[in-house]
Amino acid sequence: MAKRSHQKDGRINPSPTLKQRDVDAESAIATYSYFDPETVVSRDTLNRVASRYKDSSWNHQARTPDSMSAARLYFFEAKDPGHDPKLAALIREQQKALIWLIDDAGKTQSFNSLRVANYVAMAWCKIALNREVSLFDVLSNPEWIETEIASMGTQAQTKTPTLIQTLWRHREKLDFNAHLPLQRLKEVIGKQPRGKKHERQTPLIPSRVYCEILGGLIAKIESIEKDLSCLIDAYRLERESHRTINTAKQEQNVEKRSEILKGTVEYLKAVHGFVPGRGHAIDLFIVGRMRTYQVWLLHAIIAFTGMRRMEAISLPLEGVLERVEDRDRYHYWIHGYSSKLNNGNKKPASWITNEYGARAVLAAQKIAKAIGDEFDGTPEPGQQAQLFPGAKSPFRMINGLAFDNGRTELVEEISPVVTQADIDELDNLQLDRDWRRKGIEVGRRWPLAPHQLRRSLAVYAHRSGMVSLPALKGQLQHLTDEMVLYYSSGFSRAQNLVFDEDHFSHEWNAAKTESSYFGYALALLFEDDELLGRGAERMAKTVSGHTRQATLKLFREGKLAYRETVLGGCVSTDECKVRPLDPIEFDCIDSQCANLIVKRKRLDHIVFTQRGIVNSLGQNSANSVEHRLEADHLQSLLRAQKRLSGIAV
Repeated sequence: MAKRSHQKDGRINPSPTLKQRDVDAESAIATYSYFDPETVVSRDTLNRVASRYKDSSWNHQARTPDSMSAARLYFFEAKDPGHDPKLAALIREQQKALIWLIDDAGKTQSFNSLRVANYVAMAWCKIALNREVSLFDVLSNPEWIETEIASMGTQAQTKTPTLIQTLWRHREKLDFNAHLPLQRLKEVIGKQPRGKKHERQTPLIPSRVYCEILGGLIAKIESIEKDLSCLIDAYRLERESHRTINTAKQEQNVEKRSEILKGTVEYLKAVHGFVPGRGHAIDLFIVGRMRTYQVWLLHAIIAFTGMRRMEAISLPLEGVLERVEDRDRYHYWIHGYSSKLNNGNKKPASWITNEYGARAVLAAQKIAKAIGDEFDGTPEPGQQAQLFPGAKSPFRMINGLAFDNGRTELVEEISPVVTQADIDELDNLQLDRDWRRKGIEVGRRWPLAPHQLRRSLAVYAHRSGMVSLPALKGQLQHLTDEMVLYYSSGFSRAQNLVFDEDHFSHEWNAAKTESSYFGYALALLFEDDELLGRGAERMAKTVSGHTRQATLKLFREGKLAYRETVLGGCVSTDECKVRPLDPIEFDCIDSQCANLIVKRKRLDHIVFTQRGIVNSLGQNSANSVEHRLEADHLQSLLRAQKRLSGIAV
């Protein structure tokens, strides 16, 4: 690899190789290659080489959900012939080097994330060429970063630090020895006005709007179920007409095809508003209606599961729906894939859904099977039929344009017009937010987006009092507790959408006070265990100093509270500030929380179990992250056991 030197102003001092006048751009690329040109950068689904480092673009098709959609990374090309081709070649190779290092060393790198990083790198390449310096020089200059990034958008503000950090971390490998003021660069990017975190959060759908959208989606499912058989018959007949008509003469072709499809045309005109004529091909119209149905059904599945858009689009055709019976009631599982919890690679995942989600899946299966029946190609090994395929192949998922077109029509059909009451409800959640930036204005239709359905499900489900945060964590396929809280934030100020007067949740919520009181009293009076902790002391004093009626009144007034925990209980009347999804309240015992109740037998049993876990991990994966974490938890329990041993109630 040729040595590179840089002047103080950032301009390049050409290496001896580049002083040769007969060196053209192609040989310059070879000169500047930072890695072995034959390095394999991507493989297909059969583990065959798809792209090498030297290629002009890298094919990452195998990393898409269906392993068939186009997924290529393209690199910088200088379109203006007036620019130095040798400098353009260097910038291009620097871009490739950074993207390869990000991809090869990344811990949670999905292809979409890599694509965005490459897009941002491409923007910096153009800036570097215009300034007549290398890409590395631009990324290491705080003044230039501050000047340019202000007008580059949020993606640049998010991914530029990744590029800079990668350059800094691998500066020796990249032979870049110039001063790189990492902290100063971070400060410059951090000063950019990106908006507060809550302002970037997907807006919650107001309760009235949300109910109308759900009602509209249910109505769409029902209308699709009524019409789907006729539409699929029309699709199959139109496809059959292509295979059976006489193609010897164009006039006969058109006449015979019109005769075959006469009944289909009348159906499409009556039900779907089809207008025959030039520019209105019947085959495209039928496919268009099927795509629209697919998008509507896809939104219904997202609404009744909380899936991410890509998780729903990439659902498989076979084995996707499972019905289980429990206590004389049927429940449904949707089985698919998620890449969020597995370093950007898809892994099996499941979502619980209701009757409407299941019906949407069944309707989508009928469309997908019809497309598969008309497909005359042969699938490649590893390809899987999709629940939401495009019109040309059952193995390729529906494309983004078709999705956006179907969503636009769906908004016009089911999204209600926003009223001032809806804005007031949103303001109650986040008063300082300008909702117009999201296209939410009085008099306009609600701008429905899939992620809104996901967040609204989380908020209203948690608000109902019937769905816990751990349940949401599993349903939303989230890795961290913080993200579950992020999605369900605002639930306490949201409307409760349980409208059925006979719904059990009303009884549940009404009985919370009494349930808390009886749990409180039973823990003290009838529990055959020794109670430890400051919360236990407070409980004993309160119960002993008040009558049963007076204690119950304190619970109803919110002055007392009790809930059972793994270690014992908690008597806090405020919202808990520690991580709510930890099975054991380690934060509480470490901080000696004043609300904590610990039952000695439970603590002893948990210590015994934790010792077994740590010993097992020590034998099989000593010094691993998991082993260290569990060992730290054991020490927390042992400290608590020792500290609490002298505080007996």
